[in-house]
Amino acid sequence: MNIISIAGLTMFPSFLSHSLSKAALHSLTQATRVFLGGQGTLVIGVYPGPVDTDMAAQALDKVSPESVAAAILDGIEAGIEEIYPDPMARQFGAAYSSAPKELERQVAAEMAEPAVA
Repeated sequence: MNIISIAGLTMFPSFLSHSLSKAALHSLTQATRVFLGGQGTLVIGVYPGPVDTDMAAQALDKVSPESVAAAILDGIEAGIEEIYPDPMARQFGAAYSSAPKELERQVAAEMAEPAVA
């Protein structure tokens, strides 16, 4: 299991290095799934949105680490390969699955908008 992030699904300009490293981990997870799939190994990618940690101190709409852990355990039990453990993550996961380029454009547009004070 790799803890990735929704930032691994599309580039967040304000978090460029984070997005890049998480995108690499997303690709590594996919490759590992291919290589180990033949032997029946479950390879899981976890894609949370903002979690209430020091890194996300300034983020709004955070979820608790405990709720993410519970979602991961539920996903493992269900044999799910891609776990989106919170509402924002599920929204991003659905958008990525159905229209990845549209998600990319949407995130880029939102990041380009000036912050509202």
